[in-house]
Amino acid sequence: MRWIELGAFTTVFRTHEGNIPEVNHQIYSDRETLTHFARFAKVYAAWKSYRMELVKEASETGLPVLRHPFIHYPDDPEVSGLKYQFMVGPELIVAPVLDPGEDSVEVYLPAGKWVNLWTGERYGSPQRVVHETVPAPIGEPAVFYKDGSERGTRFREELERLGLL
Repeated sequence: MRWIELGAFTTVFRTHEGNIPEVNHQIYSDRETLTHFARFAKVYAAWKSYRMELVKEASETGLPVLRHPFIHYPDDPEVSGLKYQFMVGPELIVAPVLDPGEDSVEVYLPAGKWVNLWTGERYGSPQRVVHETVPAPIGEPAVFYKDGSERGTRFREELERLGLL
């Protein structure tokens, strides 16, 4: 379930369907997994326009779509120590849950205001960074966008339109 969520925020959202099915859980192994995959396929589709902008930028500049926060916050001493959290372009921060059974994750949000994609809750301020544990239940991974971001707002509106929020 967590790999499905993580994959929806990369450039290639796919399964390894049929890869040693007697050992590996498949998306069709049970209804819960298939439903979760279908939901996140819609999430993946909901940020298509932003993804296409980033892929174009990558082809022209070499800047990756998925980036370490250091690229956008080189003067922030906290970001160099981040291991698993990443940015999707300059607008989204994703902090995946990697530990089994966990329903929260520690996230670092650089100074500024950030909006939780799923709840709309705002974090931070222009002067204060956020370094805390946030809820990330199955189906709502820790994804944030910059407050006021046109791309983030459009993404959230598309998720609402699709009935995913």
